[in-house]
Amino acid sequence: MGVFLATNKDKLLESAQKNLSKKQYTKAIKDFARIVEMEPGDIRSRQKLAELFVRTSKTAEAYEQYEAIAKYYSSNGFYLKAIAIYKQMQRLDPSQLSIYSRLAELNQKQGLIGNAMAEYRSLVDYYERNQLIADEIKILEKMRDLDPGNLNVRVKLAEVLVNNERKDEGFEEIIAIIDVLKGKSDFDKCLKLYTMFLPYFPGNRQLQTGLAHTFFEKGDYARGTTILETLLKDKPGDPDLLRLVSRGYAQSGNYLRAVESYRQLLQMDPSDLDIREALIQCEIDYKHYELAVNELEEWKDAFFKAGRLEKLKEYYEFLNAEMPHTTAIIETLDSIYELTGEGGKLLDIISDRNDDVEIDTGDILSDSLLGSVDLDIEDDENDAADNDFSYGILEDDNIDLLLEPGDDEAESPLQEEHSDSFIELDISDSINLDDEFETDDVELDTLFHFDTDKEIPVDPVRNISNLQADLEEAEFYLQQGLFVDAERLCNDILAYAPDSQECRRKLQEIEEQRRVESPKTETLSAADSQASDGLGFGDFDFDSELDQLQSFNTNQKKVFKTDVDEQIAADDMESHYNLGIAYREMGLLDDAISEFEKAQKDPLRYVDCQMLKGLTFSDKGDYLSAERMFLQALDSPRLEEIQRLNLGYELGLLFERAERHYDALVSYRNVLAQDSKYRDVAEKVATLKRNLGILDDPSPADAKAQSPRLATSEPDKPRQRVSFL
Repeated sequence: MGVFLATNKDKLLESAQKNLSKKQYTKAIKDFARIVEMEPGDIRSRQKLAELFVRTSKTAEAYEQYEAIAKYYSSNGFYLKAIAIYKQMQRLDPSQLSIYSRLAELNQKQGLIGNAMAEYRSLVDYYERNQLIADEIKILEKMRDLDPGNLNVRVKLAEVLVNNERKDEGFEEIIAIIDVLKGKSDFDKCLKLYTMFLPYFPGNRQLQTGLAHTFFEKGDYARGTTILETLLKDKPGDPDLLRLVSRGYAQSGNYLRAVESYRQLLQMDPSDLDIREALIQCEIDYKHYELAVNELEEWKDAFFKAGRLEKLKEYYEFLNAEMPHTTAIIETLDSIYELTGEGGKLLDIISDRNDDVEIDTGDILSDSLLGSVDLDIEDDENDAADNDFSYGILEDDNIDLLLEPGDDEAESPLQEEHSDSFIELDISDSINLDDEFETDDVELDTLFHFDTDKEIPVDPVRNISNLQADLEEAEFYLQQGLFVDAERLCNDILAYAPDSQECRRKLQEIEEQRRVESPKTETLSAADSQASDGLGFGDFDFDSELDQLQSFNTNQKKVFKTDVDEQIAADDMESHYNLGIAYREMGLLDDAISEFEKAQKDPLRYVDCQMLKGLTFSDKGDYLSAERMFLQALDSPRLEEIQRLNLGYELGLLFERAERHYDALVSYRNVLAQDSKYRDVAEKVATLKRNLGILDDPSPADAKAQSPRLATSEPDKPRQRVSFL
């Protein structure tokens, strides 16, 4: 029986070949259909049958045969072949959603994560357009689990969730994304995310606090502080908020508010040395050295017991340089140096000073103020808790508590301003979020109440010391042509030094230079605008994970795109290479070229991929592109001799197909000069010479002096060429 079947099959195959040669496709289809019926496992015949169905426009029948083939390959672990078949089915009927899922799963099994994400992306697009929200969310969750590092996907998922009554899940996703970005210190993207999602959660304290922290990390302490002040209205005693706002006051130049906030925190917990250290640092930064010394002298034992001797040493050495001959500082430094084994340092310091202050070094070196460490630190803390936390005053009467002369009976400056003074939060001045996201989302300003009638108190000592430095910085900006930065800094200077004539002159100079530079700037801006429009970008460079953030306007959502190109680098290059071969065998030429381009990122595969791309372009009839691929491969520094011969021979075949016979002859002669026994190159040369009427063969040296020209539409003309060998 088996012999009979084999004989019958052979006869049917013979009949099918005859019918194909006569282009009698209907008869050939019948032959292959009978073969498949007799032997269902004959995948080659089934595939031929499917191809004939495609050729005769019988799509449904072809689809059925391809599906059987794909299932066979998939169940037997031939994932690349299965992918190629499903891709062919996808071309036949793109509306079959199950194919996209199967392709994604197979690509994932093969390790081609980028390809899998691309298939899922098509499904997301379809479900979104057809308002199939539950299905869209399921696919986005699959994409997130498949590639957790793809923040585009996660942002898209969060947006879909919060827009479809699943805000709690969306919020969790948002926080997870922000945590990832914070781990990368990418606070610009954090700011964009807060701006994108805060309108969905206008009263959420966690997001608002996170936004303030993000402003701090970007160096924008004024805006961050404004948000925190708004939050403190509802919860004035929140220690976490107070810690943040204290930092904001200190960094933004509001010394009085910073000290007030730090002391409020210390009233809650006098033993918090981190806050006390921050207070001392604030006093040092703003050159209130007497207050810093007073604070240190009161709490130095606590710092020592907490293992902060090095910090004490740093503070006292700095203050000693700023306030020489201060007895308290020198005495404490002596004790610190004894504890650190640097006893000789104090004598060096004293010997470098003039003898205008008498110091009994004998008593100093024999007595340690830190010798009281045997006392329980809790005693100090209890004593501290009993006082009113006002500024400590040294016996020296020279301490200035920032009170103007004659104002002894006035209220303390710390009480003149209240915690409801705010700075206007105008994000659009520093980041153009509307252009970035192409949205009509709510500005952050509207989420907070701002009182712009009051100004933040500014420390006059700080401003006077910084005036000259700020003017020099403005001059630097001006010299660099950074007129916007220079003007902004000058306006800031006038805010705290309105009588500065030098600053006003600099503003006039900025305006004059602007007028001189404006014609050049306009020309460059126009050119930049054209270039930007041509590339499809706005004012920002979207080369990051968040370059596809979606609009809040659900009526104008764009197709979501994933970072497939970035994923390619992590995919298996060998799989891309093999998939390209499978696609080419299936006639999916564009897909094959795409896979070879991915695989060529592996330097070891570059030459092979260029050759295969050339062959695929040749299959498409694009001979010019094919030639370019071959020549690029020949220029590779990794080119091996056998690859050089292969490329030369393939170039000859290409020129023959393009009917550029003389160029083909030159290519074959070059190969022949390198290896006279290479394939049938000798026969190729003889045939072309005969057809072209060439009698004398040039020497190998002459052959090496020739090379094919780039493809043109001109007829063959004998000419000398440079060798590609």
